[in-house]
Amino acid sequence: MEELRESLRSGKPLLLFDFPGREEEVDLVYYAPAVGVAQVYSLRTLAGGLICFATTYEIGKALGLDFAWKALKEANPRLVKRPRYGDYPAFSIWLNHVDVRTGISDEDRSLTIRKLAEVVELASSDPEEARRRLEEEFYAPGHVPVLLASSIRERRGHTELSTRLVERLGLVPAVAFAEMLDYGKSMSLKKAEEIARALGFPLVKGDEVLAFLGMRSDSNFER
Repeated sequence: MEELRESLRSGKPLLLFDFPGREEEVDLVYYAPAVGVAQVYSLRTLAGGLICFATTYEIGKALGLDFAWKALKEANPRLVKRPRYGDYPAFSIWLNHVDVRTGISDEDRSLTIRKLAEVVELASSDPEEARRRLEEEFYAPGHVPVLLASSIRERRGHTELSTRLVERLGLVPAVAFAEMLDYGKSMSLKKAEEIARALGFPLVKGDEVLAFLGMRSDSNFER
């Protein structure tokens, strides 16, 4: 795990598979403070799914954020439904940093992601200042969706697995990730494993993350 910690800090990714019977998908995950243009380019070209930023629900609340489905439920409750895998989505808000041009380029999204990671790090020591910075330095809607990780006992998606993993590693709980796609569908675990071996990236499964957190996949689940 120390090797994984240093690898993430240096800007290298890990591949993360959730669980059989859930989404059964693999995400390409980077440590958000280490995200630059090269990392966003990799998320866009090697993975191909929606490029997201994630932190914990606790930090999100300290920053004045909450789940988008809660606001939508008040605005139009008929639109809010649980996906097939059973959990409400972890989306909160879509943001751009004020210094971006349009917000969508690799340069722009990497800037937004790194600046969000700075705010998240500050939130643990000075939540009021972190919230002030968020409100002054970002605007919505933007091009980087912010996701909030629930307790691992409540939800076990890629958002929770990746964010709680880096938190347990002693890093700032901030990650950027995108689902790995194939032609017409999500990439299979087998193909993702082949890519991980070829590129020398670690592939971690949900059960392994739970074990590292001191949990079992068949216990302590409140959903």
